[in-house]
Amino acid sequence: MTKGGHEMLRGLILRLRRSKMRTRLLLLFTMLTLLPLSVQGMVTYRHFSSTLNEKTKQYTVDVAGQANANLDRLLKDLERLSLMPLYDEQVLSILAKYDGPMGSGTWALSDDYQKMKLYTSAQAYDRPEIRGIHLLSNSGTLFSNVEPLAVNTSWDGRHDEWFSALERSDGEWILLPPHHPSYYAGTDPSSYISVARVIKEPRTLKRLGYILIDAKQSAFGSVFSKLKIEQSTNLMIIDGDQRLLYEQKPDNGQSAYGELMGSGRIKELHGGERERLGGTDYLFVSHKSPYSGLTVIGLSPIGVMLKESRAMMIFTLWLALFCLVTVLLLAYAVSYRITLPLVELKSNMSRVERGDFNMRVSPLGGDEFGQLGRGFNKMMEEINRLFHEVLVIGLREKEAELSALQSQINPHFIYNTLESINMMAVQRRHDEVSDMVSALGKLLRYTIDKAGRLVSLGEEIAFVDSYVRIQQIRFGGKLTVHNEIEEEVQHLRIPKLTIQPLVENAIDHGIAGREEGTIWVSALRFDNELLITVRDDGNGLEEEELTALNREIEQDPSMDSLRRSEEESLGLRNIGQRIKLLYGEGGSLTVDGSPGQGLAVTITITIPESGGEEDV
Repeated sequence: MTKGGHEMLRGLILRLRRSKMRTRLLLLFTMLTLLPLSVQGMVTYRHFSSTLNEKTKQYTVDVAGQANANLDRLLKDLERLSLMPLYDEQVLSILAKYDGPMGSGTWALSDDYQKMKLYTSAQAYDRPEIRGIHLLSNSGTLFSNVEPLAVNTSWDGRHDEWFSALERSDGEWILLPPHHPSYYAGTDPSSYISVARVIKEPRTLKRLGYILIDAKQSAFGSVFSKLKIEQSTNLMIIDGDQRLLYEQKPDNGQSAYGELMGSGRIKELHGGERERLGGTDYLFVSHKSPYSGLTVIGLSPIGVMLKESRAMMIFTLWLALFCLVTVLLLAYAVSYRITLPLVELKSNMSRVERGDFNMRVSPLGGDEFGQLGRGFNKMMEEINRLFHEVLVIGLREKEAELSALQSQINPHFIYNTLESINMMAVQRRHDEVSDMVSALGKLLRYTIDKAGRLVSLGEEIAFVDSYVRIQQIRFGGKLTVHNEIEEEVQHLRIPKLTIQPLVENAIDHGIAGREEGTIWVSALRFDNELLITVRDDGNGLEEEELTALNREIEQDPSMDSLRRSEEESLGLRNIGQRIKLLYGEGGSLTVDGSPGQGLAVTITITIPESGGEEDV
């Protein structure tokens, strides 16, 4: 044994000596039980695995042969359909009528189209595996059973590479691998496998056109549907040129065709050989049909085959499981009373994880578990104390944010109002200045004398009326404000200075600069919610601007937002933050509107009625 091996062994022995007695007993009982059973199981496994592998290989070969037989029946049926036009004089005469160079075909006559439509629809009746049966004249005029809007009425076959193989077939039926026919209109992403044939006049052998029978790929998958195949087995159908027609992928959904072709050994492999693909060993089996020349290939993971062979060891495994359970029960009976305090501590910790910080461990002994329990109780007391301290601090911080947000509105409003009065006094020297001063007095009393954060809706509307009176004098009668307030919502309490900033925003950004403007203030109750809307007939906003503004309003309120510029903090974001801080998810502020058309900006505040208490 090397020096490193000795060091590892000494480390294992040292860790075993330091482990608890319960761990030593469990390890000893487990080793004494599993060692003889492991030797017996290994011998049994090696004996039966080779036999099962041979049977699995033969079964896979038989499955491939049966799949090829089913495939031959499907292709013979499609080949028979491709021969049917040769025995129908009407079909032959219609195809001969539209003779000419490929690509020169145009619309067919209605009578000819209906006859060919009936013929192809009759051939495709009750055949769900067929996507379409198409009769193509030499000039490219196309007749099909497919609905008219899904297929072109004329088609130039020279645009598709696969059509050249059909032209060279000289009357023999050919099988075209999965392709996207361009005669389908629209963007049909599906691939189809086609049985095609050149149609010749039986007497003169003159080429009259072509027949194309498009089969869905699921039809080729149906040859495997009734076969009992391991779900991890990969089955594929390839033609004589090693082109893939259909592949039934295993559970992991990975395709083996590309890697199998990339190895370049597909022509060298024979049934029963092993092939390594993608780091996995497979059992390779194949069966070639003498009729169609198609080959069915099966790839079964060797690991899955070995897994199946382990089923032979059920008896040994059950015996090992019985012995192991017996040992564990005995060990559990001995260690139960020792580990009981630890189990109780674990249960309490699980409840603490769910947020219950009132859990305590009792009774407490003098051993290590007792010391651990006392440490747990002390930790819970400290966490509970810190939790309540953090909660109180958080509430105080929210209260400070609310106070800071509201306190920034009053100075800005007073500044704008005094500025308006000053401009009127300088420019007009009119008696209406007295009205403005009177209204200003009311505003000051409302903002300064009203203690508290919440006021009734009626008081807020009266405050807005005083503000509007000043602005109407300022704008010289160009401003009209309509109040649409339901009587039953007048007593509901809302945040102070909520509606006035919205009216100010409508005047400054929606009506200012226009000859006249109208603002509507409405409030109504909808179930347990109060809806307040301030709407104007101004210029409105583009959809991108509305989206950006609503995103800004929806951001979580924080003290960082209070450090923004004065203009921004006094806008819609300020109101939205106050509502979020007061009502959480129960309140919201949204902006809606469109450019022009009489409706500019619509602002809606949704406040649950239950949120109207002072101690929210």
